[in-house]
Amino acid sequence: MTNSEDKTFHCDLIDPTGKLLACQATSVVLPAHDGQLGILCDHMPMLCQLGLGVMKVTPAPADSYQGTTPARGGEANQGDLFFFIDGGSALVAQNTVTVIAYDALALQDVKVEQIQSMIDKTAKNAASPSLPAIERIHENERLRALQKLAESRKSQ
Repeated sequence: MTNSEDKTFHCDLIDPTGKLLACQATSVVLPAHDGQLGILCDHMPMLCQLGLGVMKVTPAPADSYQGTTPARGGEANQGDLFFFIDGGSALVAQNTVTVIAYDALALQDVKVEQIQSMIDKTAKNAASPSLPAIERIHENERLRALQKLAESRKSQ
């Protein structure tokens, strides 16, 4: 399902609440478990584990994905789309990228107050004495990522 002239491919992002994104894209950058992973048209097939971080999707120009828009955004976006991802898997095959995230948040729709609420909840979880050590490490990493995200939002 690629258009060889504009080098686009299909991208889906799904989290436990449903499909967050369905669009034609020219590039996707994922937070893989071991670092950032960039995907372009005709990428080799692969399956990867996702880590914690920001996913960047560069949608194709509007004329090349007629009728296909962000699943919960309503209108097609002219700029890059950003999503906070916390774990999951990504499958790349036949010019389709399917991301199934444990938790995802569309950053173009989020306000600093919502991020602060997530920071507070994560800090409370991390401070729980009954939390296993491995989960405490993850919650602390999530807390740092959210704090960094909040700082970048405040400076915009």
